[in-house]
Amino acid sequence: MLTSGLTMPRALAVPLMGGATGAGGTVTLPAPRRRAAARPRGAAGRALDCVDLDLTARLRARPRLPRRRTLLLGVILGVPLAMLAFRFRSDVERQLADVPAPDWPWLILCGFGATMYYVTNGVALRAGSGLPLGVRVTTAVQCAAAAANRIIPAGIGAVAVNLRFLERRGLPRSAGLATIASTKVVCGLVHLAAIALVAALVGDSQITSALTGPLRDTVTSLGLGPSCVAAAGVAAAVGVPLARRGVRERLRGPLKTFWTHLRELARSPGRASVLATSLAGTKVAQVIALTASARAFGGEVGVLSVAAVYLVGSAVAGAAPTAGNVGAIEPALAIGLAAAGGAAGPMVAAVLVYRLIGYWLPVVPGVIALTALRRRGDL
Repeated sequence: MLTSGLTMPRALAVPLMGGATGAGGTVTLPAPRRRAAARPRGAAGRALDCVDLDLTARLRARPRLPRRRTLLLGVILGVPLAMLAFRFRSDVERQLADVPAPDWPWLILCGFGATMYYVTNGVALRAGSGLPLGVRVTTAVQCAAAAANRIIPAGIGAVAVNLRFLERRGLPRSAGLATIASTKVVCGLVHLAAIALVAALVGDSQITSALTGPLRDTVTSLGLGPSCVAAAGVAAAVGVPLARRGVRERLRGPLKTFWTHLRELARSPGRASVLATSLAGTKVAQVIALTASARAFGGEVGVLSVAAVYLVGSAVAGAAPTAGNVGAIEPALAIGLAAAGGAAGPMVAAVLVYRLIGYWLPVVPGVIALTALRRRGDL
């Protein structure tokens, strides 16, 4: 509030009093340059600064209503799904008549494994970035990334959320991309090492033939020549763009940052070990969840067999362009569990419940975490 002994210049009174009210009664602050030019010095200038800060704080504190477009999209998607569920309810009940009722303690263990998957991913993000981040906030970021990844294929949604979070925490964009890329590389190496370890422990069994059979049958049916032509076509599609000079010039900077980040990880054994261990923990958490879901439906499948099915099945399904490999990983896991000794019907139900608990249910806390992180300014 201005003191009574101060007079407000006419050039400043007009934009603050008369010209500050726009359409609908909203208060519009004057442009910063004009305000700085017309503002008096001394106590009057400090008082006007307080007025402007108070108005800005009130404008930013207005509650935001949910967008009508989001509500309309929910209604458009929800009504057809509800109608389909009601229409085919009896058919689904007849098909699942032979499936035993699940054992709920095993489903609780499945939920624990799904939870540990997001926690270990959060630890991996912290170790990969090198920033002093809390495990709670990084876990929330992974839940938000999972929610974004449900609608965007090839993991782009998760990459965007993680990159935005790292930028908000002070990491440059190039360093954030290098962090995400190096985490993906280490995750791939850990996955290959896990496949080799499980293959050495399991040995030659029905699981190996069941998982490699589709690929072998495809190559046999096409022939060696067409298969080589297809592989050459894929290599050309990747190599021709990289052969262009402009593309190489644009990739030179990001690749340099990526290799620098990998060298920093190699020079820090503590960070590298935490990163590799946490990424290995994500695989263990998924194996625990899938094993518990299979046991919940009476499937007497060994843990090593489930690990082999998950590791190979997820690697094969990773080539699918769908969001979260939907439609590709479910058949691979169901066929692998059936080949490992489980009944076909219960194993299909076990895979569907496993995907429901570990893939679809986390969307709800993911949306909540996404909203909370945006309000805090972390996204």
